[in-house]
Amino acid sequence: MSASFETIKDKCHLVAETFDLPVFFINPDGKVIYESLHNHSVNPLYENQKEKFFNPLKFKPNKEYRFPIIRKSVYSEKLILISVFNNQTFQGTVIAGPTLAFPLTEDIINGIINDTRAFFIRDKVFQYYSSLPIIGAEKLINISVFIYHLFNYELLSQKSVISENVEKSEMNTNEQVNLSVSQNLQSNVFHSDRLFEKKLLYLIKEGRVEDLNELSNIKEEETASILSKSSYLRSNKNHIITLITLVSRAAVDGGLHEEVAFSLHDRFIQQVEELNRLDEIRSLAGDVLYTFAEKVKQVKDERYSKTITTCKDYIYKHIYDDINHNDIANKVELSPKYLSFLFKKEVGITVSEYIQQTKIDEVKKLLAYSKTPISEICSLLNFNDQSYFTKVFKKVVGITPKQYRERHHLIEKK
Repeated sequence: MSASFETIKDKCHLVAETFDLPVFFINPDGKVIYESLHNHSVNPLYENQKEKFFNPLKFKPNKEYRFPIIRKSVYSEKLILISVFNNQTFQGTVIAGPTLAFPLTEDIINGIINDTRAFFIRDKVFQYYSSLPIIGAEKLINISVFIYHLFNYELLSQKSVISENVEKSEMNTNEQVNLSVSQNLQSNVFHSDRLFEKKLLYLIKEGRVEDLNELSNIKEEETASILSKSSYLRSNKNHIITLITLVSRAAVDGGLHEEVAFSLHDRFIQQVEELNRLDEIRSLAGDVLYTFAEKVKQVKDERYSKTITTCKDYIYKHIYDDINHNDIANKVELSPKYLSFLFKKEVGITVSEYIQQTKIDEVKKLLAYSKTPISEICSLLNFNDQSYFTKVFKKVVGITPKQYRERHHLIEKK
């Protein structure tokens, strides 16, 4: 064996010892070059067959990545996949794990056992899950950054790893748009968090496809309430059916025709019932969100000419900037006077009024979904002073910013 592979084995051993994790190194042909369970056992549901260990990860040994990959198996284990390079030549993949994001409850484990009909090895399955290290999402990302740097001498930022994230290379364009949401939902447990739910449904209602990735809450299905004690798969199916119902209603509120929304609703539920793997359910959650948001966006865009749609998108994307009527006119290459005529004709209000209205909508979100002080919100949205800000807000909303926050704030006060 070459010196480079001996070095890889030494580094794999270092990772196993440092983080107390099982570590494997697999070459591009699929051969296991290094294996260290490090006092951990293989999931008994895999029947100690390595190919069954790799298959639930959709692992392809000849596939290379230029960033760490964090995969979640169909049995809720998380593993880190690191492509290893030597002078830009792909050497193989380090797999570190498995770990759990949260301890699994007895009901969840029983559900998994029932789904896999593993009744005769129940005790082994319980022992296995109780033995897995518990590593939160942020720490797991940091570990992946460390391992990637150890093998490839490139230090990535945590933010860049999150933005690339899980299974991105396997997805089509539509799925990539919704990558973060799919990862955040992890089989759609958002309903247990009212703040996350409100943010999400707002984006669907507004058709903000491009903003779905900005949701910051990382969700794990293990934290969701159990909706079926007899089957973990059934419990997750019930959660996604709840998601489909709420999202379809938000889409109707956003202007999507009821017949279209209900047709999508029924189609997605039929798809849910046909699925038999957790990873497929997680993927479908992303498809649901992207599809409904895109349909709402199409409806909203069809209401206005391309020029006005461009104006509205520009205002939304620059809402935290000090933009004015002339900025918008320059963007669409029209005179301010002619833009005023077109905008008022199609939208019903002036450009300035629309900018103000959009800023107030953003203020309402910050008041409800964040702890940002009102004075800071005023500054962020470029209002002249807090007195003027309060006056405008009350004129549009009917109450002061302070009163709005007291009535609608969703974050627990400390």
